[in-house]
Amino acid sequence: MHIPAREDSADDARTDPKRYFAGLSEAEQDRVFTKAGAEAIRSGADIAQVVNARRGMYEAGGRRFTRTNAGRRPRLMPEQILAEARGDRAEAIRLLKLHRYLR
Repeated sequence: MHIPAREDSADDARTDPKRYFAGLSEAEQDRVFTKAGAEAIRSGADIAQVVNARRGMYEAGGRRFTRTNAGRRPRLMPEQILAEARGDRAEAIRLLKLHRYLR
């Protein structure tokens, strides 16, 4: 959806991804952004990075990566990060930072 700049405001969920995400139920977040993507966003990951990573997604050696904003080294997908963290929130946060989803 395109919103004319003159109609945009700081609290508009149509143009503020964080507000839009926060306005969804957890089940809707999981459905729209994938369960792993939504969990990464709830952990503080940048919404644009999570969404755009899906464009360049590929699988190699049983692991999921993305080519989007990968730079010189392979960049794991959020679902791969969460799988490798095995429920350890601190490890998930560390990996989200390492793979530039979280600043």
